[in-house]
Amino acid sequence: MTRPQFALVLHALVLIAALTQVVPALTGAWGGPRGYLASLAVYWLAFCLPVIFLHVRNRRGPRLFSEKLAWRDWWVPGLLLLQVGAVALLAFVPNTALLTTHAAMLAALVGIINGPLEEAAWRGGFMTRFAERPLLGFWLGWVLYTAWHLPLLLSHGVVFDGGWMPLIAGAALLGLLWNWIAWRTGSVFWTALAHVLTNTITFWVLFDHNGFVAALGYQP
Repeated sequence: MTRPQFALVLHALVLIAALTQVVPALTGAWGGPRGYLASLAVYWLAFCLPVIFLHVRNRRGPRLFSEKLAWRDWWVPGLLLLQVGAVALLAFVPNTALLTTHAAMLAALVGIINGPLEEAAWRGGFMTRFAERPLLGFWLGWVLYTAWHLPLLLSHGVVFDGGWMPLIAGAALLGLLWNWIAWRTGSVFWTALAHVLTNTITFWVLFDHNGFVAALGYQP
């Protein structure tokens, strides 16, 4: 690997190691919901934004954020729409009586921030730095993207619906799909849209299950 490639991989590994300490510390000290959101903020500020600034900005190709698709990729929006629909079906059907409007608004806000930042950093960062070694960049980016979700399981006071399997397996399967589409099209535009919608759905359930809105001080 080149020095910039190694730096990107090392940055991801350091992030994962740091979050194994940060997540339990923040969720333990500030309470589950507040600590969880603070942990996401640390992740955005310590990894996503620096990666975008150091590895993507001024080095990206002209197509990285383009919505334009080659004729052979006309099916991409439809496939991603099916993916979002499948996530919604799995998440909403068992929880329709639980979901609230205020949690949906909070979930949408977090999803709008998290989705584009993750796509630009993970997919965009590895596509940019490993443009000449796409196979290595594809699999390294996927493994590390999946792995960064592991520290979230160390959260105190936050229960993931279904346990660890939906979180880690979901990150792995969706990360693989989004990796494939981003590398195939050369753009993170469509995967970012799917990521925002997917995050909004899954965070909505997570936030309502764990009383995030009430923990933040809002009393409907």
